[in-house]
Amino acid sequence: MLGEIIIKSLGFFEAVLSAVMFGAMPLFTKILYSYGSDAVSSGFYRMLLSLPFIFICSKFIFKYNMSINKSEFKPLFIVSSGFSFTVITLFNSYNYINSGAATSIHFTYPIIIFIATSIISKEKPSTTEILCIIGASIGLILITDFNALSNFKGVFYAFLSAFTYSFYSIYFEKSDVIKKMPPFKALFYINAIGAVILFFYAHIAFIGIYRNFSINIWLIVFAYSFILTVGATFLYQRAVSEIGAKYTSILSTLEVVTSIIIGFFILNEKLTATQTVAVSLIFLSSLVLVKSRK
Repeated sequence: MLGEIIIKSLGFFEAVLSAVMFGAMPLFTKILYSYGSDAVSSGFYRMLLSLPFIFICSKFIFKYNMSINKSEFKPLFIVSSGFSFTVITLFNSYNYINSGAATSIHFTYPIIIFIATSIISKEKPSTTEILCIIGASIGLILITDFNALSNFKGVFYAFLSAFTYSFYSIYFEKSDVIKKMPPFKALFYINAIGAVILFFYAHIAFIGIYRNFSINIWLIVFAYSFILTVGATFLYQRAVSEIGAKYTSILSTLEVVTSIIIGFFILNEKLTATQTVAVSLIFLSSLVLVKSRK
């Protein structure tokens, strides 16, 4: 009993920390864009550059057997496809609508996961859970720029990214093969397969992978990969394993809060009264959810 409480508490902490790290992603991405990178290249490097570190830790420190068989490859490929196509669809939406509007639509994924997992598990959501998802959703609606949602393709791609990320999260939670696999080993293969998918997509779509960074910028790219893969993605996956995709996704709305706070304090962006209310709603919804599960 005590062990279960500790694991769940750790899962909530990992979900919150993951959201904070993901919330810093726009800051890093803006830096990379300013030096010539694009969305697909950024996603590719995010998955690729941490692989040697993850492999060395898995093989030589944790002493994992890093080989996989066909029965293990299939679920890893499926979950990695959901992960990769989230990057492709979300970043494609940026070609038609601004990134803020696209991100707001993408964050319908907690609602999708909430409904899907309730149906799959055949469990009736509690009143607290329903109020938390409503509170977080209202917060997200308040910061959505509806004037930027005039392009159907952009809205479609952004919604599609919400569904692919929901699929990735739920499949990751439900896969018995991935559950039994050491966490760092699963992280390695999901990102390795994802990097291959993005590489082929970049060349099939005639986008290519941007490589003309200076040495200093390459260091930023490596830091970007390490923070988002070894940090945020790993913590998200651990949280999904420990508290489930439903609770992890609701807590992930704190990513938006982090982005707004970083924008205000670091990028000198204006913080409106509406954003303040939205941030408060999302934060309180997350806090109530965590308190209710202890």
